[in-house]
Amino acid sequence: MDVQKIIDGVREAVLGEMSKESREFKAEVRGQLEEFSRATDDFSAAIDSMNKRLDSIESRLANVENDIRTLNLRLDETNKRIDSVRENLTTRIDRTNKRIDETNKRIDGIYTGLVERIRELGGLKAEVAALRARQELIKDLIERVRRLEEKVFA
Repeated sequence: MDVQKIIDGVREAVLGEMSKESREFKAEVRGQLEEFSRATDDFSAAIDSMNKRLDSIESRLANVENDIRTLNLRLDETNKRIDSVRENLTTRIDRTNKRIDETNKRIDGIYTGLVERIRELGGLKAEVAALRARQELIKDLIERVRRLEEKVFA
């Protein structure tokens, strides 16, 4: 028996079995790599989709920021106009208040003058009443004197 033939036979059997297992292992690894490649492609597609969505969101966010800037500018302009109107109204109110104060002073002066005139009129009324009473007395005296004259000259 040839030991070398047995060794060669065992070697061929072992190598054949190893070669077969190696091919199966390669096929299995190749299948797993293909699955991994598909998963990687799917993951890459999902990331691309997310990047597109992020780009879209960033674009909309930039538009919103621009709109906010525009609104802030308009708000600043509106506030300036409000301040201007407020200053104008304050000035006009101050002028009106001064005119009201001046008018009130004039009214107070007129009222004081009227009160004095009313007092004077009251005094004049008393004087007129006294003069009327005197006039009545004088008329009465004149009437009496006339009657006496009639009696004396009659």
